[in-house]
Amino acid sequence: MGSTAIQPPYIPLTQQRMCCVPCAVQWVLLRRRLPIFTQEEIGKVLELTVPPKHKKLFGHHVKVSTKMPPHGWGAKADEDEHLNAFFRKHRLPLRAKHVKHSELKEPENLVEKNIKKGNDVMFITFMGVINKKYRWGHALVVSGITRDKKTTVTVGDPNFIAPKFYDLPLEKLIKGMSKKHGKVERGLYIFSKTRR
Repeated sequence: MGSTAIQPPYIPLTQQRMCCVPCAVQWVLLRRRLPIFTQEEIGKVLELTVPPKHKKLFGHHVKVSTKMPPHGWGAKADEDEHLNAFFRKHRLPLRAKHVKHSELKEPENLVEKNIKKGNDVMFITFMGVINKKYRWGHALVVSGITRDKKTTVTVGDPNFIAPKFYDLPLEKLIKGMSKKHGKVERGLYIFSKTRR
């Protein structure tokens, strides 16, 4: 059995409604001691979309729609181009790489290797696989990984109704990325350092 944890550790933050992805990006920025941007600023580049009933919870950086977008309510998290443009615009020495569920090869090795390198790993998964009462996609950062008979990951969760850190089977997180669950294919992001 081997355990690997991200260093330095995350400082937990809590998301605004429907802002798990922007909040998880804040966790990454804070851990790396980079400038912090609001969840709405980050959400704007990720096409953050909310229903009219939640408009009052946001400022001017949010798209409001009566029709749920194909990616669901919240931020779009299926590519890395917009996040990388945001990082370049703000001169942040950071690169995001999105890996779709269908492209994942040996996820245990991928996660462990990146944690050891000091890279951040953020899962986008359908939470209904983990708890049947949840019917949404969600962003979780990987705080650590333990490889035993079954591989578990310690995740950091920005949700305002969840513990900030807890363990989950990697197998379930990966399963929740499949298009079979939640109707869209999800994946993970790897954040690595670049030169300025």
